[in-house]
Amino acid sequence: MPCDTDALSSQPSIIFMGTPDFAVPSLQALIDAGFKIPLVVTQPDRPAGRGQKLQAPPVKILAEKSGLAVLQPENLRKDPDATQKILQTPCDFLVVVAFGQILTKEVLSHPKVAPLNVHASLLPAYRGAAPIARSVMEGEEKTGITIQWMIEALDQGDILVQSPCTISESETSGDLHDKLKVMGAKSLLETLDLFKNNKIVRRSQDARVGTYAAKLHKQEAFISFDQQAIFVHKAIMGMNPWPIAECQIAGERLKIHRSRFLPRHPAAEPGTVIDTSENEIVVACQDACVGFTEVQPENKKKMSSAEYLRGRSIPQGLILGSKK
Repeated sequence: MPCDTDALSSQPSIIFMGTPDFAVPSLQALIDAGFKIPLVVTQPDRPAGRGQKLQAPPVKILAEKSGLAVLQPENLRKDPDATQKILQTPCDFLVVVAFGQILTKEVLSHPKVAPLNVHASLLPAYRGAAPIARSVMEGEEKTGITIQWMIEALDQGDILVQSPCTISESETSGDLHDKLKVMGAKSLLETLDLFKNNKIVRRSQDARVGTYAAKLHKQEAFISFDQQAIFVHKAIMGMNPWPIAECQIAGERLKIHRSRFLPRHPAAEPGTVIDTSENEIVVACQDACVGFTEVQPENKKKMSSAEYLRGRSIPQGLILGSKK
């Protein structure tokens, strides 16, 4: 259905809500395009690193560098002062990119024109918190960016713009994240331009159709090799950069950062090391094999499998454990 943009100001203003690195290109694109941004809302500073020193979120760093006002509510739904600050700040658009908190109907209804969300999947597929990782882990060949008109129901707002891209077998979630964050910024500007020219079209979603991308948990890192090799490979790639897939090798923890799918008959029970070469550790799965190409021994930095193998000998026939 077409959207009425009569309320759009001649110089549109935007309240931007976002927190992690994924949101930074979108905020930067709005700044570069000259949009008025009277307020940036982001998560509070959090302890990070070995020293657990407070660290500002990436969006705050960019906002302050650009001279923008910043608001950091701990929980917007339980902070009437922060909510009031937003409601007292006039805007044409609310733009939300990986903010990390649930918004109230009151906040979503605040902008004169529309509340927009940059989501990292082709909705209705992969609604939820971890669309990038889940799309890789599920072996999808395609994903993309959706700009949706936000509503209270999770990722079920009308679709405004979609931009697809392929997922290659060699891409980790981190690689895909870096590609999609740039696409998200471009799609956001495209959407705002459609509003400006009164060409935006809203396409409703069917709440009964779609998939859910649940948040990743640390316990998912432990790899089971007793499944098809392609899914072992995709799990490894999907859990990079977090939580990082891992297994046990001779009683020690080994993190697996990258792998290759090898269409090779395993000829051994799942989890068995059937070959080592200069470049990888080849492990049997149900139907084929995976080759570890980048690993991280316990209490050491990540390294190529070639470097790892130069430092130790791994006998063929050794069975890797999935959990200590």
